[in-house]
Amino acid sequence: MHTRKSIVRSTFHALICTAVLSAVSASSTPPAHALDCSVPLKAVGPIDPANGFPLYYQDSTRLALQPCLDAVCGGAGFVLPDPNLPLSFPGNFPVAVVYSRAISKMTVGTISVVYVSALEGSFANGVQALPGDQVVFSRIRIRIFGATPGGTYTVTHPYGVEVLTADGFGTVNFTQDSPRIPVGLGGPALAFGTALSVGRVGPFLRAVAPVPPPGLIGNPAANQTVTGSPCGTNILRVEGPGFPVGGQQTDQFKPLVGRRHPICGDGFLDAGEQCDDGNVLDGDCCSSTCQLEPNGIPCQDGDACTTGDTCSAGTCIGGPPPNCDDGNQCTADSCDHALGCQNLAQPNDTPCDDGQPVICSLPYTCQEGLCTAGGGDMDGDQVCNHDDNCPSVANTNQADLDGDGVGNACDPVDATIALGEARIQHSSEPAQPNDGRIILKGTFQMGPSEGPFSDAAGISVRVQDGLGLDYTVSWSPGRCADSGTRIRCRSGRGWLRGTFWQLPSGPGQYGFYISLSQVDLHGMLQGPVTVDIRHGDSIDRVGTLDACAPSTPAAMVRCRAPVPHPIS
Repeated sequence: MHTRKSIVRSTFHALICTAVLSAVSASSTPPAHALDCSVPLKAVGPIDPANGFPLYYQDSTRLALQPCLDAVCGGAGFVLPDPNLPLSFPGNFPVAVVYSRAISKMTVGTISVVYVSALEGSFANGVQALPGDQVVFSRIRIRIFGATPGGTYTVTHPYGVEVLTADGFGTVNFTQDSPRIPVGLGGPALAFGTALSVGRVGPFLRAVAPVPPPGLIGNPAANQTVTGSPCGTNILRVEGPGFPVGGQQTDQFKPLVGRRHPICGDGFLDAGEQCDDGNVLDGDCCSSTCQLEPNGIPCQDGDACTTGDTCSAGTCIGGPPPNCDDGNQCTADSCDHALGCQNLAQPNDTPCDDGQPVICSLPYTCQEGLCTAGGGDMDGDQVCNHDDNCPSVANTNQADLDGDGVGNACDPVDATIALGEARIQHSSEPAQPNDGRIILKGTFQMGPSEGPFSDAAGISVRVQDGLGLDYTVSWSPGRCADSGTRIRCRSGRGWLRGTFWQLPSGPGQYGFYISLSQVDLHGMLQGPVTVDIRHGDSIDRVGTLDACAPSTPAAMVRCRAPVPHPIS
């Protein structure tokens, strides 16, 4: 037997199931929209034991709104089941519990438009307040009446853009709600958290002008402009048939419903707060609990052109400006309040003087932010590149033996040698891989400004042939013995020998005999043969013999000067 009470209960459960299924279905295939720029709500507050709804919802700007449960907040739209009795739950409680609601309307000719964005609480049965039946959902609703049947309309609003088509009667009826799941069925996390996870209302809109009544975010009875759109579109605009080219728009919203819930960090100074700077961070003079931090503690005032900022009565006071002078006269020093010190290069060729003892015939100028003389001093020898006869290798004395304008340090040929004989024999492969031999004989002339030939800086000999041989032997000063008229150099257990001596034929005349044995030489040999004797201040004395036999690649090549050079 079914009693009336059991029938009502069964009907109520069926309604709940239908509501849940409809919500799930709606959330699984939401209507298409051209743009959704909403920012999800940040948090939901604890449950109010007086009515079973969350105490507040908080958006991404930390603004928290509580249920609007009086006519001051809700205006003419707030109605109790029995207006003559006080608010009570569930006996005299509204079916619609508004946290946030913004409505905008416009009329163009015979076309009327209504826009609604809201975060609301209600009951799954839709008729009366019942414990365990509480739901909270977000809503975007657009209705157009008198439109062109089948016409396409683009609607821009604070949370995005919708492209909608009118039906055959010239009506657009678009509503997008987040799923409604009663708390008794899904629990608080699902019933009250769905508006955070899939809702399209956030952050909350707030009135700009006129200023709303204290504690409210808008006026329920007056037209007002708003702010808060994450798209930057704090308007309602409609484009399509029947509207002017470019559409028609309004920035007026009425009503705008919402009551702040006092919470630290929302930017409003509430009871119990000494300060509220819109965040819950410590170290900015207003603590995470909205209390003044002690005077004198370090802080950041947000100005990159102050230093040593400290707190004073809840305000971060900037200290002295930073020293932006980088000591470089080729930069313009300044301070950008966002970026801090800026040291930008002065225009190239701006005159300057860096005070360095660089020798140069050209004036100092700024080049790419650096003070340089004659294009700079690449090798650091205090002679500018413009005047340096060897700008890539340091040579402070600028020595140039042959006077060709290329310093000895860079000149591959500073002087010549008269190469009388060159004999090269490669190693006997594979039985004797290190029995190659090089014999060199010849003479050279030292200039009057050079002084006597010396091993003070070491001596090296480089030998090259026409097929790619490139062999160098070097003797450090410790490997040479100078008797005054003869220098003997030895290395490699005596297998690498060089002798240099003064000739009686005249001042500055020298002969040399070089014998390099047990040398690992591979490959065929062929003239010409070139010899480079390097000594002193990077002096390269170079000579070449072209008259070589055989004239084809061979295991040994022997070259002689056409005219014999006497060696004693």
